[in-house]
Amino acid sequence: DVQFGARQLRRSPGFFAAATLTLALGIGANTAMFGVIHGVLLKPLPFAQPDRLVSIWSSAPGVGWDRVVLAPAQYFTYREEARAFEDVAVWSHASLTVTGQGEPERVRALAVSDAFLTILRDGLPGAPQRAIVTHGYWQQRLGAARTLANQRLAINGEPYEVIGVLPAGFRFLETTADMLVPLRFNRAATTIQDFSYRGLARLKPGATLEQANADVARMLPLVPEKFPPSPALGAAWYRNARLAPDVRLLSAESSGGLGEVLWVLMGMIGLVLLIACANVANLFLVRAEGRRQELAVRAALGAGRGSLSRTLLSESLLLGLAGGVVGTALAAGAVRLVRFTAPDALPRVNDIALDPAVLLFAAALSLLAGLLFGAVPVLKLASPRLSSLKDGGRSASDTRN
Repeated sequence: DVQFGARQLRRSPGFFAAATLTLALGIGANTAMFGVIHGVLLKPLPFAQPDRLVSIWSSAPGVGWDRVVLAPAQYFTYREEARAFEDVAVWSHASLTVTGQGEPERVRALAVSDAFLTILRDGLPGAPQRAIVTHGYWQQRLGAARTLANQRLAINGEPYEVIGVLPAGFRFLETTADMLVPLRFNRAATTIQDFSYRGLARLKPGATLEQANADVARMLPLVPEKFPPSPALGAAWYRNARLAPDVRLLSAESSGGLGEVLWVLMGMIGLVLLIACANVANLFLVRAEGRRQELAVRAALGAGRGSLSRTLLSESLLLGLAGGVVGTALAAGAVRLVRFTAPDALPRVNDIALDPAVLLFAAALSLLAGLLFGAVPVLKLASPRLSSLKDGGRSASDTRN
């Protein structure tokens, strides 16, 4: 059936080209969109056990804040009192001036507490005046030095020792950083102020988000018991802010709140494929109508409904796969274009690719499209009305005799 279907399609190159291109546009658009959704929303974060990584926020309805980052006083309290977390870290973006390696330059950095890479399972030895550089910075600015024993940088006018190089693929959320530098909090001088740091934690095995939020709710009242109020905010501010927990999965944080928008776009592009299938179904049906006598002869020779259905479906599936191959090539170009022109609001751009999961989606979509537009002529020409085709086949035979 497949060989016969391929021969039939070779005899109609115009129909084959038109149908393949129509399907390719629909399949390619859907494959490219799924590649974006898979990279941004569905692909696991590139860390060990990413389902246990959470970000810690708060809300402060008393002062009209929907989302509040952490203060050092909360960070110390959570590390010391948490029951649902293995460990807690805080981090923030930083822009640093580096000297000592040629011309002075501004670099992007993450300022992280000492448990940051431990939580991610990447192992950062926490120490002051030390920095870890990214693989790209190590290659471009440190000459890919095999030993870091004498590598030192002057960062914001202070000497730092380079103690390590991050893996080549390291990336944290939407951040593209050149190095990690330690945050140095003086616990003895900490007061309740400076809500400037984003929280990161790893749940204990078996702990849930509900338990984590309940644990943070338990710890929030402990903060003013452990640390004095800020002279700038006053003792009443923390109480009047009515801080409440907002712990969420880091994977949800990494999508940048674009999940609903991307799924709506996927639905709209799905309609494009349905329109493409409808157009190809019309072409396929017209072509199948022109083969009514051929099908009648096959039926007269003993071909049943199943055999005729396989004949038509083999052609439609071959067309679907051909459209899928061309569509995947179009999707590859579209994905490259998205990565090159993506706005800053689109997170995890580097994770957008035609990886095996996306290619499997394209193959499944191609087969489904072939079944969809192939079902119309099958239902019409391989239906119980087949008896009329048999009659037509005999009359044609009698005329030739």
